[in-house]
Amino acid sequence: MPKDACYHSVKARYEKFPSARASQAIAKCRKKSGNTRRTSEGESLKRWAAEKWEEKSGEPCGTTGSYCRPTRRVSSETPRTRSQLSSSQEARAESAKKSGRRAPTYSKKK
Repeated sequence: MPKDACYHSVKARYEKFPSARASQAIAKCRKKSGNTRRTSEGESLKRWAAEKWEEKSGEPCGTTGSYCRPTRRVSSETPRTRSQLSSSQEARAESAKKSGRRAPTYSKKK
């Protein structure tokens, strides 16, 4: 993004620049002024958060290192939920995860 008024005002206020806190301040200033970017990566991240991914035990994804699936479908881009997978697909994915391999994704249902 170009060096705008928010960039210059934050740079003048912060002793250590660039820093994580300064970047947060720039983002806050730009959001306040309505100057935000909408990227596909940001939209994907928002979709992922809304899907609420969980492990089989119901714990949030990444808690125990088990195989994770989304709990709800948000859009057509959402991968299959645990209830949409067959028992053999789920078993295959869990065994791959336990053996240290990447689990198959089982993308969206066609």
